[in-house]
Amino acid sequence: MSEHNRISGTPAWERGETIVTIDSPWVRMIAERWRDDEGRSLDYWRVERVPSLIVAPIQAGRLLLPRPQFRPGLGRATLDLPGGRLPEGQPPAVVAGAILARELGVPPGAITFLRPLNQQGWAINSSFSNQTLFGLAAELDPAQPPTLPHEALSFDPAGLRALLERLECLQCRAVVLELLLEMCAA
Repeated sequence: MSEHNRISGTPAWERGETIVTIDSPWVRMIAERWRDDEGRSLDYWRVERVPSLIVAPIQAGRLLLPRPQFRPGLGRATLDLPGGRLPEGQPPAVVAGAILARELGVPPGAITFLRPLNQQGWAINSSFSNQTLFGLAAELDPAQPPTLPHEALSFDPAGLRALLERLECLQCRAVVLELLLEMCAA
């Protein structure tokens, strides 16, 4: 094998045949046969998900969070930042408004400023799962409060650290950590 991994210098694996593919609107499951760097044939299952978008809504110095939502994979409700899927071809700025309306009842036009926390999205990747996460910070007009039940936390380093203690979602934690890094660097 002549192709090498650019970072470690190890030979790359070669993809062989696709055994099965199962498609749905939000997720694709693929079983493939791979040849590893030692020539062994291995069967791998992997999942490709539609990219995610997490929005950190900030209004009057407070970070707004929707009520805890039930998570079937955990079997219980968890606290999360507003988020959802990013359909192909839709820009994060457009989808952010729909997410905030759905999860917090933020009225149209209440977003005064959107700032991307990343431009290309972060890879959420393992041998089994492939997905990209986009993060946005959204400043909201204080004169247009959310209409759905929510929690408001202090948007400062102490408030973000306290929120990290409560968040279980790794994607939400990544967005909060990015916000905290930005604050500490300023």
